[in-house]
Amino acid sequence: MTAPADTPADDIAALAVTQTATIEPVIHPPQPRGTFSGRVASIFATRVVQFGLAMTTSILLARLFVDPGPRGAFVAITTLPGTLTVLGAIALPNAVNYFSGKGHSVASLSRVAFLLTAVLSALLMSVVWFALPWLETSFLSAAAHYDTLLRVILLTLPMSLLISFSGSILIGRQDVRVYNFIQIGQTAASLLSAIVLVGVFRLGVPGAVAGSVLVTTSMMLAVLVTLRRLGRRDAAGPSVPHRALLSFGVRLYPSTLSGLGNARADTYILQALLVSSYSDAALALYTMAVTMAELVFYLPDSISTLFMPRVAGSTVEDANRMLGRIARFSTLITCGVALALIPVAFAGIHLILPKYSDCLPAFLALLPAVVSLSLAKIMISYTAGRGRAGWVSVANVVALVLNVALNLILIPRFGIVGASLASLGSYSALATMTLLVASRLSGQRPLSLFVPGRAEVQLLMSGLVRLGRRLPLLRGA
Repeated sequence: MTAPADTPADDIAALAVTQTATIEPVIHPPQPRGTFSGRVASIFATRVVQFGLAMTTSILLARLFVDPGPRGAFVAITTLPGTLTVLGAIALPNAVNYFSGKGHSVASLSRVAFLLTAVLSALLMSVVWFALPWLETSFLSAAAHYDTLLRVILLTLPMSLLISFSGSILIGRQDVRVYNFIQIGQTAASLLSAIVLVGVFRLGVPGAVAGSVLVTTSMMLAVLVTLRRLGRRDAAGPSVPHRALLSFGVRLYPSTLSGLGNARADTYILQALLVSSYSDAALALYTMAVTMAELVFYLPDSISTLFMPRVAGSTVEDANRMLGRIARFSTLITCGVALALIPVAFAGIHLILPKYSDCLPAFLALLPAVVSLSLAKIMISYTAGRGRAGWVSVANVVALVLNVALNLILIPRFGIVGASLASLGSYSALATMTLLVASRLSGQRPLSLFVPGRAEVQLLMSGLVRLGRRLPLLRGA
């Protein structure tokens, strides 16, 4: 299943190593501002806004294209740079994130970012450029009729790499608020470009790809301007040790690679195994199912991003108490949102996008998969915060192997529903493994860590009441 909202902060294994690595003594890492719940709320709000804008863009493109085929081709084309960024960067953005958080000079980190972008871009573009004819008959078959657009989008790889490295510096320096605004701006610009280039000028897939290129360029410029301002404001710190940075990235790469495989394996196996005339439409249907199911994921993903460092900075007793409360509350929220999404998705698809009705069975199978992944994220954050990064890597690699095997078995038989079932199997296994590990570390029974009780229900209800009181409409203002 395609994972939501790829950012340099999303790799939990990377965060785990950040807390346990002993490359050099801590200098003076920046301290986060505000409360834990406030920071979670900030990230969650950003993700929700992004989802709303992205879903609107997805619906708009689905309506504008005559059939799901061009939509699938657009997805295959525009996800290529992001996949190559994670695959070919050898976890170096996470290493940059680590040294940024350690207090190393922003200027030296920026120089490293530009150097690595130049070297990696040249290598990756050379290899993929000549491999495209073969890729178009296998893993990129949904975009086989758009050879020129694949080569155009490949030219944006340097920008994607630079955004990844620069974003890592900003996150490492705890400048998350500005980066969140940039991400929201990127999603809004994607919607605007779809309206203008595809809706108004009727440019089809080429117009949608052109909009993606323009948005990527704009985001790169915004990130670089923000990074320059940060460098002027925060000029202190020693230069980053290049050898240590490369060593960090190489050691982290297996976890990063397995995370990418779990997130993207299904979409590429779909294109490789299904008949080319059907793969583009299948990818469009599956992407729509994933997009809808992802809404369940945003709150636990926001929690897990900040939970790991919170655990690492707490006593064992406090960490254990937080684990149960946060995991049970997260489970209650994800299950509630998943159930509420079912009638909304069915009504929305049949009323707005009837041509995408075949995505609904895959969507139903993805819902429990996302719930399982949400639980796994919380358990991984706790385990990583306790310094057990190796266990996190083992669980991710096992889940990846299972994911690929299930996709190879189920997709030829059941198509996109098989891809959803593969995600369900692999993420359920990941949740089970990480739950047992967290249970052993915390000394608590597995069921007590995620089954909600009266306290979680009361907390949810009181939160909804407080939220309602803050809404001017409900106050009669």
